[in-house]
Amino acid sequence: MNKDIGRNAERELVKTLTSLGFKAVRIPTSNSSPNPLPDVFATFGDTLLAFEVKSTWEPKLKIREIQIRKLLDFLSMFTMEGHAYVAVKFKLFTKWELFEVTEPSSIEVRAGEGKELLSFFHSRSQGTEQLI
Repeated sequence: MNKDIGRNAERELVKTLTSLGFKAVRIPTSNSSPNPLPDVFATFGDTLLAFEVKSTWEPKLKIREIQIRKLLDFLSMFTMEGHAYVAVKFKLFTKWELFEVTEPSSIEVRAGEGKELLSFFHSRSQGTEQLI
């Protein structure tokens, strides 16, 4: 993925999460960093969310184990409840989808199989349901 495309997707995700009431930041670091850092993390109440962010014109995308492991390792450093997600902007369909990850393994994500970001987090940020 082109670095500018990736940075723009990360910034867009932060802006979207912030508009929904989350406190969100982008961590500008190289993917090759050995540190367990997500692309974006956000908090809502006592919950911490870690995101690996992708943007693609393709209907499916492979995510490497090391990227998922970094999300899970990041969350393990905190005592608060945490959830790890791969957030993918499928440009062909002009939508964001979320894929929750709980195990450090490579995965393949497909458009239409994830949770649509805006509807998933909108009701939760309004307090009508539990966050996750």
